Amino acid sequence: MSHLRPARPFARAAAAAALFVGAMGLAACGGANGESGADAGKAGALPEAATVTDADMVIGDPDAPVTIIEFASVTCPGCAAFHARVLPDIKKDWIDTGKARLVFREFPTPPAQLSVIGSVLARCAAENAGGEGYFAVIGSLFQKQAEWVPNGADHKGELLKITQQVGIGEDAFETCLQRQDLVDLIYNNVKSAEAAYQIDSTPSFVVNGEKKSMRSLEDWSKTLEAAYVAATGEQSGAQSETPSGSDAEPASGEES
Repeated sequence: MSHLRPARPFARAAAAAALFVGAMGLAACGGANGESGADAGKAGALPEAATVTDADMVIGDPDAPVTIIEFASVTCPGCAAFHARVLPDIKKDWIDTGKARLVFREFPTPPAQLSVIGSVLARCAAENAGGEGYFAVIGSLFQKQAEWVPNGADHKGELLKITQQVGIGEDAFETCLQRQDLVDLIYNNVKSAEAAYQIDSTPSFVVNGEKKSMRSLEDWSKTLEAAYVAATGEQSGAQSETPSGSDAEPASGEES
């Protein structure tokens, strides 16, 4: 006799996410090489500064002189590639040394219903285990995209495996899927990104209030160095120029 519960909360969450998708439209997503659909012609200074709120999920020193805002989707291959190939070097040379902080903002892309659900589950992980829990779930969602995103995958089962790693069992999982307030928070992130920075693809980045496009880790190094110097009047001393193990791939930000 089976003791598995019906997947009604997951189905309701998918329906709520579908309404979200209908309201927001669909953004573009970069490919598996770390590219995004961002247009270099749209890069540059914007009137609104990078404002970090209590709702933001942040890695790094809150007093760091450089703030990187990443707009990303947990179903986006380009976002996963950035987190696997480029972010470790940025984290080592900039974030862990207190020179920069990373603000992660959800920006769902196709299949957007799954992206919304994954983002909501990460938010529940934050409530359960703080920022560490949030980024643990985000990291697993990126690393395991091939297992939980494709058509025909056991979406609920694979997502539950991920959340169980941070102490969210089936009951909490199903309760989380009914959190309309978290769906609304993600929706507001999207609308704010579109209004303030004209974000229309992932991954996209804002550095100290300016939308930027980086094609390589060398571009990242130059961009972050310029922002650091502008903020402090000093050189950073950071060394990142080549992504670990992947120097032939674009780091982020543009289609070839």
